[in-house]
Amino acid sequence: MKDLGSILVILDKPKHAQIALGRARKLAAGAGAHLHLVSFCWLAMAGHREVFDAHQRRALKQSVVRERENWLRGLVLDAGLAAGDVSMEVVWTEDIAGWVASCVGAKKIGVVVKTVHQSKTMLHTPLDWELLRSCPVPLYLATGVEDAKRSGNVVATIDLRHMDRKHQLMNLRVLDAAQYFAALTKGKLHCVHAVESPVGVAGLELPAPAKVERELKTRARELLEALLEPYGIPRARAHVPVGKVGSSVAAVAERVKADLVVVGTSARRGLGAVLLGNSAEKILTRMPCDVLAVHP
Repeated sequence: MKDLGSILVILDKPKHAQIALGRARKLAAGAGAHLHLVSFCWLAMAGHREVFDAHQRRALKQSVVRERENWLRGLVLDAGLAAGDVSMEVVWTEDIAGWVASCVGAKKIGVVVKTVHQSKTMLHTPLDWELLRSCPVPLYLATGVEDAKRSGNVVATIDLRHMDRKHQLMNLRVLDAAQYFAALTKGKLHCVHAVESPVGVAGLELPAPAKVERELKTRARELLEALLEPYGIPRARAHVPVGKVGSSVAAVAERVKADLVVVGTSARRGLGAVLLGNSAEKILTRMPCDVLAVHP
């Protein structure tokens, strides 16, 4: 993975703790990267033509933006950020994911950092999922784990179920990104491939599940160790658990006290747009730590 260059930080609303900013500052310090802070605001009533005339709508927008700009300047001053290391802007839009997708190329952004906000039904809110599907650069979703409890360890999730060129390249991108961030945080790099338990089909005589499971695990370990050999990752940090992908990866992350799990995604379009492919959606809903999502 190339140097980060600039880090785009999606700030939380003023009433929230700025977890993404704190995480991005740590990454920027290690990578010598520039921080670009963005605060998004939107007031639906400012678009009500039947209620407000053009002058009133403009005044409402200007008032909201001005208040947010004052808050943002205060945030930067309170954080003690040097003017040369940070830039900032307030953006008026309700389409945050669309703005990010169009912005990152123009501003030469290497990674986008955002705080994860839990919902009642899944780990990520709809904006998180929109960004996971559409953000063209790696997306770093930060949790509120205290710095004192962070180990620096990183887990790279590897998919060995398919050995075509597309999946092989995705695995290499995940490994490169994971190795880069492990170096930034001075942590250890672990890798995991989950072997899903074989499911029998009624009416067919199949080998004993335990035997099939052992053979699958042995083959997966051989493939994983061959993939990791150029990276110098010791065998003890190559994990091949058996079980469902999401829970298996989460269990490994907890066991090695990982701060970050790197997962590859392959965003779909049309009817499948709600899913990310590569079992990424199963992993993303279960992680106990930060997640870095990498696109092909």
